[in-house]
Amino acid sequence: MDRAAQIKKAEAFQAMHRGPGILVLPNAWDVISAHLMVRAGFGAIATTSGGCAHSLGYPDGEYIGAEEMTAAVGRIAQTVAVPVSADMEACYATAPEDVARVVGAVIDAGAVGINIEDANRESGLFDRALAIERIQAAVEAVEASGVPALINARTDCFHIPEPAAAFDEGVVRLNAYLEAGAGCAFAIFVRDGDTIARLAKAVDGPLNILPGPDSPTVAELAAMGVRRVTVGGAIARAALSAAERAVEELRDAGTYEFARGILAQPAMNKLLGG
Repeated sequence: MDRAAQIKKAEAFQAMHRGPGILVLPNAWDVISAHLMVRAGFGAIATTSGGCAHSLGYPDGEYIGAEEMTAAVGRIAQTVAVPVSADMEACYATAPEDVARVVGAVIDAGAVGINIEDANRESGLFDRALAIERIQAAVEAVEASGVPALINARTDCFHIPEPAAAFDEGVVRLNAYLEAGAGCAFAIFVRDGDTIARLAKAVDGPLNILPGPDSPTVAELAAMGVRRVTVGGAIARAALSAAERAVEELRDAGTYEFARGILAQPAMNKLLGG
């Protein structure tokens, strides 16, 4: 990707986090899903680590590895005209220097945003000091690249069984990540309105929420002070759920109602330049 064009995308993406309005990012899992999201009018998109991994035959949870995930992100980022933020899980690494290496590679692939988690499958939640060092290393890698990519620092601490302890630790971590240079703080597993509203007041910077079916609407989240909304792998799983219903209809009824009103092949080809 042309570096000057990528810098412009990164600057535009940074500005989206400052408003006006709330930034809503759908999560793509391949090139065609990304193009559909752009056609729907979204000015930026994110990737879903789970969706990308599943599309390539891996379970979610860092089974895919950094190189294949970076390649998947690159295929998306280099074929759409809007900014792309990459979900890189915990960067497939523990050491800060390895996080920096992955961040640099993702920027080279064309992304202008990077999600970084503070937990992984083997270690669970990283020690807070290490988690902060990882974000600092990521920020330094961004600065070294010359592309003002935005680090979206995620905490998984809301898995802590005691809700009060989870909230307090989450606030401390998210504010520390912002102080370390992250451009947005991401609290996952927080879906009820009361907790989200409290969190939005306690976090000293842009807050990203991943809502669920029973969560407040985008407009309600905006009123609470949430700055960014992503949906993770939900759209990818919705697409696969539709596919599951289609094959079950074909198997059980021998009918083809699933094919009524679907996207036409020429429209798909047109999206991809055919």
